[in-house]
Amino acid sequence: MMYPFMTLDDGTEIVHSETLKDGRVKVYIEKPDEKDCFHHASCMLPDYQWEDVFWV
Repeated sequence: MMYPFMTLDDGTEIVHSETLKDGRVKVYIEKPDEKDCFHHASCMLPDYQWEDVFWV
């Protein structure tokens, strides 16, 4: 399950998971875009491991 954290003035939304069994937390960032629909990225904390990045 993902929980809302904040929405920025430009429409960017940041959500996060609960603490996973391995002690990490997944942070998902999504920004609406007129041309591409959405730009998005995921980051696993505390390692700062970025994955699934589509941010043009």
